[in-house]
Amino acid sequence: MFVSRLKVYNFRNLADQNIDLANGLVYITGLNGNGKTNLVEALYLLSGSRSFRTSSFSELLKSGSHEGSIFGEVTTANGTEELGMVFTPEGRKAVVNGKDLGSVADLLGRFRVVAFSPTDLSLVKGSPSGRRRFLDRHMVDLNPPFVNVLMGYQRALASKSAVLKQPGCSMETLKPWNEVLASACEKIVDNRAKFLEILNEKSRAFHKSYAPSDGDLEIELESDFLREGSALPHDEILARFEGAGPREIATRAPTVGAQRDDLAIKLGGVDAKAYASQGQTRSVVLSMKLGVIEMIEGKTGEAPVIVLDDVDSELDRSRAGALFKALTSRPRQIVVTATQPPSEELLREHLAHLAPPQIVTVSDGVARA
Repeated sequence: MFVSRLKVYNFRNLADQNIDLANGLVYITGLNGNGKTNLVEALYLLSGSRSFRTSSFSELLKSGSHEGSIFGEVTTANGTEELGMVFTPEGRKAVVNGKDLGSVADLLGRFRVVAFSPTDLSLVKGSPSGRRRFLDRHMVDLNPPFVNVLMGYQRALASKSAVLKQPGCSMETLKPWNEVLASACEKIVDNRAKFLEILNEKSRAFHKSYAPSDGDLEIELESDFLREGSALPHDEILARFEGAGPREIATRAPTVGAQRDDLAIKLGGVDAKAYASQGQTRSVVLSMKLGVIEMIEGKTGEAPVIVLDDVDSELDRSRAGALFKALTSRPRQIVVTATQPPSEELLREHLAHLAPPQIVTVSDGVARA
């Protein structure tokens, strides 16, 4: 899987342009603030996911613009097609081969991207919501239709929240929403647990390969609806939703559900969220991302496109070398942003088995290969 051409229009600070990309290692270089990260963000958005930098569509548009777009020529085992995303301040729409899709969710599964960026450190130390987004996003990479279960749950949760804020809310008015939420919750928790069972195994193996002194990595789901690695039966889940009713009516907000799940991340049996150092946190995040890549390849038979945004600035020489060694162990399109092209040392020690990287220089929003 690779992108051969990227087209951007009114996207952030980038000039309107077409950029040809090699199917292999691509280095996007230039001074900070010139648009390197904007290019890889555009690649990421073509997968149908939201930006790894912002949740605001208006921030994706060039200043003063009311519409912008990105398009990419994507080649997979099924052939080549043009995927696109059109943005306005109000939202976005997806396009495939010139035809509008009914929903952005219909774009999921056509093109997969796994991104490494400095903000990923929050995966360990940050909020539970970030860890749930990581989990759910990559579950959808493996099973695109599952996004409908996640979206249905969020819609039902929003409706229940609105009902709880209404005067005279009662157990009877909550019951229909609890039934919908319980059904979706069972599926979400079960899928999260099974996904993490495999991710834990793969991430732990990667972690041992380049951070053995940090202790064994363990990743598990923390959920009120989990027992012995599987979701509770539907009746038990529904009973817990119903049992929370009086408290929810009193607080006027949902207090139970899959929206409260979290990941337990441990190193050597110790809570990584509380005690991992900066270097250990980086190793955990890299291990989890590498595990996801291997899961995607095992399920789909294709390598996702890999984006490394400013990773060199976050990793010491040992971890950077180990990461490149793992990523280049099989053919993949890997797009790297950095202020400088790869060093002779990196080329010699870790990239010598590859074709010379394509160097794309970005200056004032213009990319030149």
